[in-house]
Amino acid sequence: MDKSFLFITVVTLFLAGCGQKSAIKNAVEAKTLASAYGDGEHVIRNLTFPLSDSALAFKTPLPGIGPIAGGILKFVGNVFAANTNMGKLQMSYTQPIPELPEELSSVRLKRFFFYMKPENKEKRFRNWWNVVILGKGHVTFDFLDKLAVRMQAVGIKDPDTYVPTLETKDYDKNEMKSLMEIFQPEYKPDVIDTEKADSLVLLRYYKKQKLTDTALSKYGQIHIMETVEPQKTKYFLRDHPKLQGYIKRILILDNSLLIELEKDPIAEEGFNAILSEEAQELEDLKVTYIDTCTPRSCLELKVPDINLVPITKKANGLKLDAVIHAGKVPESFKLKGFVEFEVKVKTPKGV
Repeated sequence: MDKSFLFITVVTLFLAGCGQKSAIKNAVEAKTLASAYGDGEHVIRNLTFPLSDSALAFKTPLPGIGPIAGGILKFVGNVFAANTNMGKLQMSYTQPIPELPEELSSVRLKRFFFYMKPENKEKRFRNWWNVVILGKGHVTFDFLDKLAVRMQAVGIKDPDTYVPTLETKDYDKNEMKSLMEIFQPEYKPDVIDTEKADSLVLLRYYKKQKLTDTALSKYGQIHIMETVEPQKTKYFLRDHPKLQGYIKRILILDNSLLIELEKDPIAEEGFNAILSEEAQELEDLKVTYIDTCTPRSCLELKVPDINLVPITKKANGLKLDAVIHAGKVPESFKLKGFVEFEVKVKTPKGV
């Protein structure tokens, strides 16, 4: 959170500096930043923050105890996860925020994407022997039953000395009652007036309404490519003449690349064909693994199209509350992905 607000502040200061008059003249027609990169009054840019921290990893609590017993243990664990608080967890994170510059008109959450990677080079899908006898399940988002994240403006005493911490604790039904109401059949979301509201549900996922809560199909195909040379591999793909027009973005996530294609069937077909042609080059770049996103390995959650700035101005801190319900015991995995914001900054007149 710190990095995003710091970046916004730096952008605002840069734009203010651009308002100074220049004595240099040329024959090129002048075009303001707001006209070139916005709506004529604001500069509008999308900021993407990769997510690949080692903390975004989970290790299954069930030990590998061999045939038969492993299968029985997994079956019992799944029953308890689905029907008791064993599969429920709540987390909270409170972060001081600086005073936002007046030029910052809008910040909107645009995308929230996660990719699930099996740990220790394990296979994503297991055969019936591994599942039934050994108790090793598939490494997918199938285990997830409910997920909710709420943002709230809160006051922080002594924000300069406050140390943000992620608090994880056992699920408390009474404490999370208001947040869990969003999963009730009769629940209808209110129209949010951010000028008055001090909290907002940012993310919601309910397995029974997966098609409603997810948005993976709205975007182009995403591939994950593992390599010990991520920077060189990124440049190779970005600058490849035959891939021009196919790739929307490439993000480096530790020793992996997240490659998002344009939403066009031709882009997917062409991309795969060129990878086949360049198999030797990819091997030289030490590409060891290429995975293609599916709704079971990737999670793209729908996000509210709401300006977050009015809420953040109501206090000197933001608190994120999260609830996770697992319908079964998951296998060990690591999460990678990205969060994207749209930032709108008002520019000085004529800039």
